[in-house]
Amino acid sequence: MDNKIKSTNGILILENETPEEVAKAMIESGQQKEPFYIFDIDEAYGRVQHFKKMLPRVQIFYAMKSNDNERMVKLAATLGLGFDCASPGEINKILKLNVSPLSIIFAVTSKSPYWMTYARSSGVRHTTFDSSCELKKIKQYWPDARLLIRIRVDGESIYKLGDKFGCDFETEAIDLLEEAAALNLKVVGVAFHVGSGCFSIESHMVGLRRTRTLFDHEAKAGRKMNIVNIGGGFLSDKTDSIDQVSKLINSTLEELFPDPTIQVIAEPGRYLCDSSSSMYCSINNVRKVTKGDETVNMIYLNDGIFGSLKYNEPWHTVKLFERRAEIKDDVPVKTILWGPSCHTHDRIMTNVDVFLPQCTPFDWLIFPRRGAYALAFASSFSSIQTPLVRSVISQELWKKIKDSEQFKSEEFVRTDISSPLPSTLPPIQNNTSSNRPNYTLKA
Repeated sequence: MDNKIKSTNGILILENETPEEVAKAMIESGQQKEPFYIFDIDEAYGRVQHFKKMLPRVQIFYAMKSNDNERMVKLAATLGLGFDCASPGEINKILKLNVSPLSIIFAVTSKSPYWMTYARSSGVRHTTFDSSCELKKIKQYWPDARLLIRIRVDGESIYKLGDKFGCDFETEAIDLLEEAAALNLKVVGVAFHVGSGCFSIESHMVGLRRTRTLFDHEAKAGRKMNIVNIGGGFLSDKTDSIDQVSKLINSTLEELFPDPTIQVIAEPGRYLCDSSSSMYCSINNVRKVTKGDETVNMIYLNDGIFGSLKYNEPWHTVKLFERRAEIKDDVPVKTILWGPSCHTHDRIMTNVDVFLPQCTPFDWLIFPRRGAYALAFASSFSSIQTPLVRSVISQELWKKIKDSEQFKSEEFVRTDISSPLPSTLPPIQNNTSSNRPNYTLKA
C-alpha cells in the first residue's frame, strides 16, 4: 500500500505524454472516481521565465495566497523567487523550505500585534502600511521593521483592492511619511497594487509616477528610499497582456528610476500559476427541466462552489471531456451546473450562460486555467473533501530541478499514467454495538 500511495502522490515524470493525456488515461481507466487537478509544472516554470524575460529589472516575489500548493511553492523557491506573504501561516510554509526570511515581504497593511511579533521573531524584516494606526502598532511591536508605504492606485480590474488597502496619494501619503519619520521608523520604499486582474495597461505607469513623487519628497527630507513594489494584477489568461504592459513598465522605470541600485519588485500570483492547472470533474446526475419556454439541462457535479469551483473569472470556461461514440447529439444546449452539496447556492458559473452538448452520468467536464485561488478558496462545508492534485513534469525540466535543495529525489516517480489518486473518502466506521442508540430508522 505504501508504494502505491507513493506512486500516485509523487510528481509524475512524463516521457512523451502531455498533461492532457495523463488526465485522459486516469479517466478512461475507470479507477479515478473523484474530481482532480492536473498541475503542469512546466507551464508554471514557463510563466516565471516569460515574466523575467519581459520585465528583466523586476524581481518576482510570488504572491503565494493565489496558490500555496507545496510543489508550486517549491518551484518558486527553486527558481530563486522571493515571496509575498500575508499571514504567519504563509511565512511558516516558506521558512520550512529553508528560504531566508529576508526573501519575504509581509505584504499586508493591517496586522495584529501578535502577527507582527511572529514575523519579527521569524526574522522577516519588510512589511507594508497605509495608516497612522498601523504605524503606531509597528512602533510598539516591530520598531526595527523596514517599511513600504502602500498607496492606492485603482485600475480597471476585476477586484479593486483599493477599496480595502492603500492610502490616498493626494491627501494621506506625505503625512504618513512624516509621521513615520517622527516615530523614528524606517520607510524604505513605496508599494502599490493596481487590482487583481487588471485590464488597464497604463495603471502601473500611474503608480510609478506617484511613487517617484514620494521618493523625491523623502530625498528632500534627507530620507532615502530604495524599493519600488509594483504589486501584481497581471492578467493570466494569456501572455500577450503582460507583453503589452511590460513595455510601459520598462520605459517608465527607465525614465523615472534610472538608478540601478533602486530595487524593483513585483508580487504576481495569478499570472504565474493560473494556467498551470486544470480541473477534471465527473457528473453525478443529469436532469432535463423546463424553465419558461426553454428546456435546460441540469448537471450535478462532484465539486462545486464550496469546493474548488467557487469563483468564475471572465476567461474561465468549461467543456466536455470527450464525446462518447454512442451519443450522437452534439448540439450544445443551455446548461445549469450544480455542485454536490445540499445548499441551493451551490451553483457553478452563475454569471455566464453555459452551453454544453447532451451529457450523461458517465461523462466528465474540464475546467481549464483553474490554478489560481481555486484550491485556496476551497472550504470543508458539509465535510466534502477538496480535490487532490496530480503534479506532472517533463523529463527536460526534471533534469534541471531534480537536484535542487527544495525537491527530494523520491518526490519524482515514473509510473503508469492511468494510476488513480488516493481516495479522499473517510474510512468506514462500524458502530453497531452501541448500548445507547440515538433515534434510529425503521428497517
